[in-house]
Amino acid sequence: MRRWKQVRWAEAGQITAILGWPKSDHDADPPEVFFDRLVEEGRVDDAALFLGQALPRFEAVAWAARTVQDLSPTSGVQDAEALKATLLWLQEPSDGRRRAASEIAEQSRGTSPQRMCALAVFYSGGSITSTDVEPVLPPKDVAGAFASGAVLTAAAESGRHTESLRSALVLGDALASGRETARP
Repeated sequence: MRRWKQVRWAEAGQITAILGWPKSDHDADPPEVFFDRLVEEGRVDDAALFLGQALPRFEAVAWAARTVQDLSPTSGVQDAEALKATLLWLQEPSDGRRRAASEIAEQSRGTSPQRMCALAVFYSGGSITSTDVEPVLPPKDVAGAFASGAVLTAAAESGRHTESLRSALVLGDALASGRETARP
């Protein structure tokens, strides 16, 4: 049986609690078993939401960025800049690059998958306040929510929602199990 070596959660219920899902008989299952069940049941959107919270934040951003690169052509300069900022942060995850991704995301409006990737970067860690005030850490679920939102939006915009999403889930599973690296 494969294991999600990169995932710190021991039980699926820890992740479903973050998502606000009702308790189930499968909460004690390992996350990868619960994920497989979602996919087998055809609940691919739920599987993407689950994976976004299961993955460590860096891996979640890498998953979103690669999926968006593959599925969603940039529709403007701001989208291209948002994806570029995400990819630069993945190469060098510094606070300066994290804040640069936030600035670009703020300049672009709407719900493009590229913008959501940049927002996932910003909320991946570090203070979400300006540097001249007391630090405030982001809520733990926000980076994963933006990452899975980027994946779901890119899949929807591809015109092949289920097929594209299944492909993205394969990549996310490979990142979770350590068969694929999150580093560019």
